[in-house]
Amino acid sequence: MKPLLSCLAAVLLSTALASVAGAQTEVQPQAPMIGGPLAAVNVVQMSVAPLSEQARGCGLDANLILDSFQQPFTEKGIVVQESAHVWVQLKTTTLRYEGDVCITYIEALAIQNTRYFDRKTESERSGRVLLWSDGGLLVTGASNHGVTTNIGWRDLARSFIRKWEMDQ
Repeated sequence: MKPLLSCLAAVLLSTALASVAGAQTEVQPQAPMIGGPLAAVNVVQMSVAPLSEQARGCGLDANLILDSFQQPFTEKGIVVQESAHVWVQLKTTTLRYEGDVCITYIEALAIQNTRYFDRKTESERSGRVLLWSDGGLLVTGASNHGVTTNIGWRDLARSFIRKWEMDQ
């Protein structure tokens, strides 16, 4: 009987120890990740890719594109300056189709300049990382295409702002 009691005591003790150890190794819920790729971005540089003859013929203007895109940034306190680590590239592809119809694809990209250490070459390297992008297609008559496209640029900027607010 004594060996049976010893065995029972050993089983109870190992079960108790296992449950205590299990309680200590339970997976703790992880804190939600705060921030995203646009977190703490409050200064950007901005540029418009050169416009084609067809784009200019459909009423597009680089300065108006910059103004349209920059307006929502200004409202949120995001500063545009020439020397920032995040670069917003504005690109447009425009075709004039059968007389009075203009078709334009607009695209905005937010890219961050970055530096990293390359273990293979044992040197510091630089590169770019895409943080955000959006685009859209606009088809209108040539007479109001510039205005419609500028509204499209403002919508893309608001898309950036929505993502920016989520990442903060």
